[in-house]
Amino acid sequence: MINEGTLLTLLLVLILGLVIPELFKRSRIPFLSVIILAGALFGPYGLNYVQADETISFFGFLGMAFLMFMAGLETDISQIYKEKKKIFIMAAINSVIPFLVGVSIVRLFGYDWLTSILIGVIFISSSVAIIVSSLKENKSISKDVSRLILSSVMVADILSLVALGLIFQTSSKITFLPLPLYFIVLVLSIFLLLKYIPIISKNLIKKRFFYDYGYERRLRFVIIVLVAVLAYFSFLGTHPIIASFLAGLSLSGAIIYEKSEILKSKIHAISYGLFIPIFFFVVGMDLDLSSFKSFDIKNLLMLSIILGLILSKIFSGYIAGRLVKLSKKNSALFGSISITQLTTTLAVTYTASAGGLLDSILVSSIIILAIITTILGPILSSYISKFNN
Repeated sequence: MINEGTLLTLLLVLILGLVIPELFKRSRIPFLSVIILAGALFGPYGLNYVQADETISFFGFLGMAFLMFMAGLETDISQIYKEKKKIFIMAAINSVIPFLVGVSIVRLFGYDWLTSILIGVIFISSSVAIIVSSLKENKSISKDVSRLILSSVMVADILSLVALGLIFQTSSKITFLPLPLYFIVLVLSIFLLLKYIPIISKNLIKKRFFYDYGYERRLRFVIIVLVAVLAYFSFLGTHPIIASFLAGLSLSGAIIYEKSEILKSKIHAISYGLFIPIFFFVVGMDLDLSSFKSFDIKNLLMLSIILGLILSKIFSGYIAGRLVKLSKKNSALFGSISITQLTTTLAVTYTASAGGLLDSILVSSIIILAIITTILGPILSSYISKFNN
C-alpha cells in the first residue's frame, strides 16, 4: 500500500512539472534541470523532506525507461544514411577525444579502470532533445548542416549506449547465455527489431480499424511495443536503458510519419507530463549538496570533470567539423552544441549508480555537469551563430 509520504512526493513532483515550465518559459534553463535542483533541495542531501522509497524508485525507473524511449523515438535513422561518411567521422572524433579525456581525469584521481571507462562513456553521450530545440531556434544554420550535426550527435548517443551494454555485461554478467552467443543473439535481435517493427507499425497505424477508435488504440499499441521489447531484452540479459531506447528507435519511423504527429504529441505528453519529471527529481535527490561547504579534492574532481567535458567536446567538435569541410563557424557551432548533457547522460549515470558502479562524488559531478551544460550549450551556440563565417 502506498503511504501518504509517497503520495505527497508524487504530488510535489507533478506540481513542479506543471509550474516550473511556466516560471522558466522565458529563460534558457530547461525545466528538467530545475526539477533536478528541486530534487536536490528537497532530497536527503538538502532539506530531507523526501526519501526515495520503493514506489518512488519504481516511478523513477519508469521515467528513465520513457526518457530513453523518447530518445529513441526522436532518432531518425533515415537521416544518418544520407551523408553517413561525414556523420561517422564527426561522431567518432567527437566521441573518442572526450572519452579519452574522461578516462584520464578519473584515473588521475585514483579510480579503477572500470569506473574511469564508464565516465569516458558518459562523456560520449549528450542530449538530443535539447540539441534539436537549439538547432530549431537557430535560424542562421542551414537545414543540411543542422541535419549533419543532429545525426552526428545521435550516432554518438548510440555508441555510448552500446559501450554501456558492454560494460554491464563484462562487469557483472546479467545474461544466461555465454557472452559470444549473447552478442550474436543481441545483434540479430536488434537487426530484426529495426527491420520489421517499423514495417508492422506503419501498416497498423495507418489501418482503418486503428483510426475508428481514435488515438487511444494506437497509443496502446505503442505502449505494448515498449513493454514487449523491454520484456524480451530483459529476458535476454540486456539492460532496460538500452531496451527502452531500441523500442523507441524501432517505432521512430512510424511515429515520425507525418500523420502520426498527434500520436507523437500524446506520447510526449504522457512521458514528460508524468514519468520523466519524476525520474529527474529522483536523480536530483542523489546530488550531495554538502560537497560545496568547503573546497577540497572532491570539488577539484568535480571541476576537472566539468571543464574536461566542456573543453574536450568543443575542441573535438571543431576539429571534426573542419575535417568534413564545415566552415569555421559551423565547426565551432557543432563543438559548442555537443557539450549539452542531459537525457542519455543522466540515464546512464542513474543506471550506473543503481548498479554500484559510481560513487556519490562522481554522480554529483555528472548531475552538476548536466545542469551547467544544458544552460551553457544553447547560449554558446546562439552567440557563435551571430558571427560571420
